[in-house]
Amino acid sequence: MATLTAENVCAGYRGNVVLREMNLEYGPGVHILLGPNGSGKTTTFRVLSGLLPPMRGTVLVNGKDPHRQAEAKSAIGLSSHRSALAPRLSVMDNLRYWARVLGLPSASVEARIADALTLLGLVELADRRVGSLSRGQNQRVGLAKAFLGRPSILLLDEPMSGLDPTMTGQLSDYLRTLADDGHVIVASTHALTEAHRLADDVTVLHDGRIVARGEPSALRAALLGSAYRLQIRGSGDIPAALARLGHRWERQRTGPVVVEVASEKAAEKLVAQLVGEGIGIHEVVPVRNPLEDVYHRLQTEGAARDEK
Repeated sequence: MATLTAENVCAGYRGNVVLREMNLEYGPGVHILLGPNGSGKTTTFRVLSGLLPPMRGTVLVNGKDPHRQAEAKSAIGLSSHRSALAPRLSVMDNLRYWARVLGLPSASVEARIADALTLLGLVELADRRVGSLSRGQNQRVGLAKAFLGRPSILLLDEPMSGLDPTMTGQLSDYLRTLADDGHVIVASTHALTEAHRLADDVTVLHDGRIVARGEPSALRAALLGSAYRLQIRGSGDIPAALARLGHRWERQRTGPVVVEVASEKAAEKLVAQLVGEGIGIHEVVPVRNPLEDVYHRLQTEGAARDEK
């Protein structure tokens, strides 16, 4: 089983500490790393991938330290903003070069490249120079490079950045399949809707520290100290039913009723109770993605700190 851990990791650049006392343990699944710009996400990927040695602490990839045991790096696929692609070479030649660097069997190289090009919609761009590509196209080539070795651990820094909605959906489905097959996927993203849909858990970074970790709605409750807000539409007297069930509610201008519950599981229970009260439920939706609330809180705190 693939595993990725960080134990008491501190890291930074030129003596400046960016990450402080980071402790992580990731197994198979999709793990979202969430935090505003400057929170330490990119530095985290550089440390976990073996590129940036920690000032203190230990990183283990399947039980091996990638900063001391080079073979441990073969289990990692990294896609970052700096994709290490040669701008004067074509997409195909870049991927062939990285296939050699990764030591892939020559008999399987062309098939693996073809699979990656197809997955990321790059077949028609295979002969184009990387330097002529758009940001989104370059991002896709970087992802193809990360997928080439079929690593058990993928570290993806903003993988959805610059992708259109169709490609975002296809990539999300692929990552979900990999996770279900036992891969460890760690991804940072500002695509919060996809993050909520994909995440087995979310790790929240703030000022280089892990401030929370868990399922999205639980994080919202932990960090904001408030509940999960639901918008309910239906037939019958919903406010009266909510009052009988002991829930506070508020009426929106557009008509639906908004109520707070502790979690998604509590939301399911409430819906069942309302049906039991004779309410015909037409729609129950979160007022906002819980990750949007968490992210907004982090940005607000960061702005307030910068003003001091």
